[in-house]
Amino acid sequence: MDDEQREPAGAGSPILHLRCPVDVDPVIYRLLLGLVADVTPVVQAVPPSVLVTDVSGSIRFFDRDPAELGLMIRTRAMALYGLPVVIGVGPTWSVAAMASRDALRSGLVAVGSAPEQVAAFLHHRPVGELYGIGPTQEQRLVQFGVHTIGLLAQLPEATVQRVLGGRAGRQLREVARGIDRRVVVPTELPHSTAAQRRFALDTLSPEAVHAALLSLAVELGDRLRTRRQAARTITMTVTLADRSQVHRSRQLPERAHRGPPRHRVRDVPGAGLPAGPGPRHRAAL
Repeated sequence: MDDEQREPAGAGSPILHLRCPVDVDPVIYRLLLGLVADVTPVVQAVPPSVLVTDVSGSIRFFDRDPAELGLMIRTRAMALYGLPVVIGVGPTWSVAAMASRDALRSGLVAVGSAPEQVAAFLHHRPVGELYGIGPTQEQRLVQFGVHTIGLLAQLPEATVQRVLGGRAGRQLREVARGIDRRVVVPTELPHSTAAQRRFALDTLSPEAVHAALLSLAVELGDRLRTRRQAARTITMTVTLADRSQVHRSRQLPERAHRGPPRHRVRDVPGAGLPAGPGPRHRAAL
């Protein structure tokens, strides 16, 4: 039996590239942004369905390697929102993005940061799979006999620039060699935040709905305090069993994020929602 410790998957690769279904609900996408921000503050939204994050500062805090952090995010997204996120882990934005395309079946693909690991991931692939390449650029390279990413990586820079142009040729050759100078730039904190609870079974119990709303209010209050933001308006949406929705909203007399949020929810008109049109399926704030 081999007692030698194995290197963690994606070791040294801090970039996570997350793909949601292309038709993801914008509300759920915003919820995912908040979920990822709870793991690392370095998260960049690429609407409408992609997030890119740098977990360098989270590895030690959570005592998990990047692939394990990706799996944690993916599990939470499915458990909380029913959202099937696929994640690529890599040393650069482009490698992580290509890994996330490969993750459509398995859910997560991690590529290590060692040059030989990056080369093994990239070089055998058709040149058309290179991140950032366009169809015209692919066609020109193929006409010159450059069918794989590995061949493109081996060409002199001047040759690639003559074929594809100066800046484009240099950038694509670098990406083929696993070099990507882009950094993840944290997006501005959203002007709104949301959370939801989905009931395991449709319910007519006002107590169950109210308990869910209190839980949501506490979650959002904690999130606002962490972000040093203040709330101005609370909006509540309850989805009924027939998928119709009931909306309630209340503008607060003063911005608040310190007081007990449960009191604010109780003031929302109809927050108790006594039994009416049908069973409750989901509650969201």
